[in-house]
Amino acid sequence: MVQSLCQKSPNSQDLQKALLENRFCLYCQPIIPLNTHSEGCVHKEILLRMVGQDGKLIQPNQFLPYAEEYGLMPSIDRWVLKSFFDGIYHPSKCMGCWARGYYCGCIIAFNLSGSSINNEEFLTFLEEAVTTHPVPPYSLVFEITETVALSNLEKTRQFILRLQKLGCQFALDDFGTGMASLAYLKELPLDFVKIDGMFVRDLATNPVSAAIVSAIVQIAQVKNIQTVAEYVENVQILEQLKELGVGYAQGFYLGKPTPVLQRSPIL
Repeated sequence: MVQSLCQKSPNSQDLQKALLENRFCLYCQPIIPLNTHSEGCVHKEILLRMVGQDGKLIQPNQFLPYAEEYGLMPSIDRWVLKSFFDGIYHPSKCMGCWARGYYCGCIIAFNLSGSSINNEEFLTFLEEAVTTHPVPPYSLVFEITETVALSNLEKTRQFILRLQKLGCQFALDDFGTGMASLAYLKELPLDFVKIDGMFVRDLATNPVSAAIVSAIVQIAQVKNIQTVAEYVENVQILEQLKELGVGYAQGFYLGKPTPVLQRSPIL
């Protein structure tokens, strides 16, 4: 399917219609361990694409900001999670093949929007889904951004704690881009921190980026938080991440997003 460049911004009706017609699809991208303790356990991040009425794919940056503006993100996040859980629950469906990975310690990561985290109904839905489907909660990582945390730090903290009680894990995404990054690392009960690509892309050539990544790793180790580097685009970056002690890496060099319904080698 050829990627579509949106000719116009989607309005609320376009997005609601896409939800009603199930015109979304899940992709996944591998997250590779860089240390021997986690060797062989490839995690995955779930990514979303929208299918236009012409059948072509629409990238997230072309519709998610509008979904947030129209207050539709809780519905979209719910669609993603329901599709995932239903796929696991019904072994006849293609996503059922993922169930093999969970029980060997592999993790599936999902992005959550700020409006979903601030939505009590969404939290209730998520708690029910986690407790009623046969997926080990510790296999689920929910990613939040610094922007989300900034909007309501205490609400974000309580959201995290309620799901951690069930066994779920949390990651702070795009770490280092916000004004109070270190405060979030100190205050939020996180399991993973994902180092933003702005510090990773030039890691092999920029000593300042290397120093920042090294500092993040050291602070994370004190709090027993795992580190993940995003936007790993070549072997030089990968080798330096290993030297700095980063735990996991993600990026096109290691694997591009692939459709969930196609049996991928990483699944």
